[in-house]
Amino acid sequence: MKREQEDLEFDPAGEQRRRDAEMEERIARRIRRELIRVDNGEADEDMAREREAIEREREEQQQMERKQARKRRNLLWQIFSGSFLMSGGVYYNYLIAMSVMCLISIFVTFMSLNVDMECRSLEEQVRVLRERSVLMQEQRFRRGSYNEIMRMLEDRGISMTDLSDDSRLIEK
Repeated sequence: MKREQEDLEFDPAGEQRRRDAEMEERIARRIRRELIRVDNGEADEDMAREREAIEREREEQQQMERKQARKRRNLLWQIFSGSFLMSGGVYYNYLIAMSVMCLISIFVTFMSLNVDMECRSLEEQVRVLRERSVLMQEQRFRRGSYNEIMRMLEDRGISMTDLSDDSRLIEK
């Protein structure tokens, strides 16, 4: 039994050689099958489909590149993406961008001030109208009370004279 064990040696390289040989055999079978397919004309159809797929992919890639080029040329897109800062004279583009942003900021500030002034003007108008409303309510109440008093006096047969309108001289 010892002798049999001595004859069997572990050979890791042999195992690797066996796997490599199997792999080469599989590859050789595949190649033979493909050659048979080429001879029969079946591979031509597959190759034509592959060529069409490659052509479609190329067209899609070109369309994507055209879209990207259009985006890069679009001024609005350049402003939003900031890509205009990276082209050519970076300092000039940067200065122009900063000055435009400053002008926009000033414009927005003046617009907000204008709206604030309009709001204050409307608040002042509302205040004046409220005061007038209160005065008119007081006048209406006074007139209503005066008319009610005059009606009650007339019901009782008492006459009342308005001295504010009477221009009589008081004799001494």
